[in-house]
Amino acid sequence: MKRISSQLPTYDSSYYLQLREYDMNQESNKVGSQSRINDLRDDPLAAARATRFQSEITRMDRYSKNIESVRNTLSSAEGNLQSANDILQRVRDLAVQGANGTLDKSQMGYIGDEVNQLLDELLTIANSKDQSGNSLFAGTLSKTTAFRTTEGRVPGGSGDMVVSVDYLGNSGAGAAEISEGAMVDVNLPGNVAFWAEQQQIYSTVDASQYRVQTNATIRLDGASISLAPGDTVSAIVAKINDSNAAVKASLDPVTNALVLQTTLPHQIAAEDSAGGTVLQDLGILASGGTRPPLNISPSAKVFGGSIFDQVISLRNALYEGSTDKVGGSGLRGIEESLTNLAGVLGDIGARDARLDTTAKRLDYQQPELVRFESQEHDLDMADAMTQLKSLEYANEAALSATARIMNRSKLLDFLR
Repeated sequence: MKRISSQLPTYDSSYYLQLREYDMNQESNKVGSQSRINDLRDDPLAAARATRFQSEITRMDRYSKNIESVRNTLSSAEGNLQSANDILQRVRDLAVQGANGTLDKSQMGYIGDEVNQLLDELLTIANSKDQSGNSLFAGTLSKTTAFRTTEGRVPGGSGDMVVSVDYLGNSGAGAAEISEGAMVDVNLPGNVAFWAEQQQIYSTVDASQYRVQTNATIRLDGASISLAPGDTVSAIVAKINDSNAAVKASLDPVTNALVLQTTLPHQIAAEDSAGGTVLQDLGILASGGTRPPLNISPSAKVFGGSIFDQVISLRNALYEGSTDKVGGSGLRGIEESLTNLAGVLGDIGARDARLDTTAKRLDYQQPELVRFESQEHDLDMADAMTQLKSLEYANEAALSATARIMNRSKLLDFLR
């Protein structure tokens, strides 16, 4: 015969009442938060999936903001470059007028005055800033004025005029992530956007007996090129030509000096890395550690200039009254400037098209991820309220039954 303790009904009732109170509390919390997962123990697998979806949604929000920021920057740059293109078209028309041979020197001087005004406007465009006050064409040196001018007297002109223009930015383009592992350039370096010709740098140092002394690294347009002890200048030339830099190297057949030439119109950014002095020893770079592109050796000969150089040359030829110069090198320089600027505008258009395609894809994917995350995390309110009411009714019934069981004292049970 089994013995049942007189306290057992009390203990059982108390246990099941607490259990139902816990279930009611859990269901009430879910209704209050409108989420079926308030604790990882509620559904570990669903919680893990929901976390992954939330992380992906957060990243897509960041990608969308990056795309919007890049598009704003590119839109500002495109507008300014289109204005520069319009100015160059006018300069070209003026060059054609000056080269037709029917104007005297004074009339050509009047055209030179207009070209000089257009040059000033081009410089204003090149030094323009975006909505945040950052230079559009200074590379990654966004707080730096992109171009510095030097003024002086020009024969035939009146007053001080711009006689040279130096680029103060760098060749960095910066990058923004627009989707998982996909980057797009943000900036347009001015020594690319406003360049007209392929640049050549001719050293004046005989390199026929040169040998690299220690492990060294040189950088050309951001591409790192490793050099080993004993490398000759021929080995250096070969390694430069095998790199992914838009620069080709050669040896001057007369002076045996190193020559660097771009494969696309831009200004070369060259530097010695890790404390090396290879390019300095070869006569390409100056000593003193000045950053590129301001570090070219004063003894080196540099050819190939910017759009501003071409306009300055044309203006000076007009003041000089030289029809041959205006119709020859002057007009050719403006044509090359227009060709390069058209290529830059095409590059901006290609980037914008890519950004537009990526933005459309994100616009589709984001709602889908939100829906997937909602399926894992959100609560079915109708089902939850039904479940909560069911628990409440069950709890009331349990309380009623317990009250009937536990309403007699032990003394009355004994007397009975």
